[in-house]
Amino acid sequence: MIDPTWQVSDLDPVTWRNIGHYFDPQQYIRAAQPGEHGLFVLHDDGHVLKAVDTAGPDRPAGIPDHITDPEALARELYSSGQWQRVHIINRRHLARVAREAQATPRRDYTLDAYYHLVYTLVWGDPKGYACEPPHAGQWNGWTYSAIRRFVSGLPSPATLALGVYAGEALSIGLIVLCEGGRFRRVTTFDGLAWQTPPTLGPTPQVLSALRAALSDQFAPPAAILLCTDATFSGWLAATDKLSYLEEARVHATAIWYQSDVP
Repeated sequence: MIDPTWQVSDLDPVTWRNIGHYFDPQQYIRAAQPGEHGLFVLHDDGHVLKAVDTAGPDRPAGIPDHITDPEALARELYSSGQWQRVHIINRRHLARVAREAQATPRRDYTLDAYYHLVYTLVWGDPKGYACEPPHAGQWNGWTYSAIRRFVSGLPSPATLALGVYAGEALSIGLIVLCEGGRFRRVTTFDGLAWQTPPTLGPTPQVLSALRAALSDQFAPPAAILLCTDATFSGWLAATDKLSYLEEARVHATAIWYQSDVP
């Protein structure tokens, strides 16, 4: 969805600082979580090369010299209760992933599609990378396929906008221009030539002014979300995201616009 020739402009430092930690592709590919007590066992088609406990010495007790069933071993070790997650990794599997990911020219791939390919290669062979508990296949309920369907269903061209506020101060002001189901340009509210309302925040006045500015300067908006910092964090993690926003709207901590898109 992120076009290979996308443009980034007027990305103000405040917005970048507050969204930067979301642009860590490894967090969507890896199963291990920051600070998690894990066990990593590296082997070469069954021959154990190394075992590392993230909170203890190398090669903890109970690791065999040869692995015949990586998935069964991962379950057995995890069931001991010593670790929050157990990883059994075949070095040859990682080598195959690297070769496949780099083998064919992928100039037509979008940036996110490439990382999704790597994700599929890493987790597509449970014997090559056995993990217990397994990779969740989603991030706080967000999935690549669902987001791709949403973006593919947008009018062309169209804009998406996100405004997150700490009080009346803007902490994230992000605008994405979409064409042909791809992100073509990323900019911020700093790039808008608009008459901002006197009171900023997730208000109808700001939403109306933003809709007009986006239509005049870029393309008609397909979706806009304005909310507080706390609401944004809660929405990202919520199981029922629409219900969460509807509740936030009642408390005047979120307001949004969405055109007729899937």
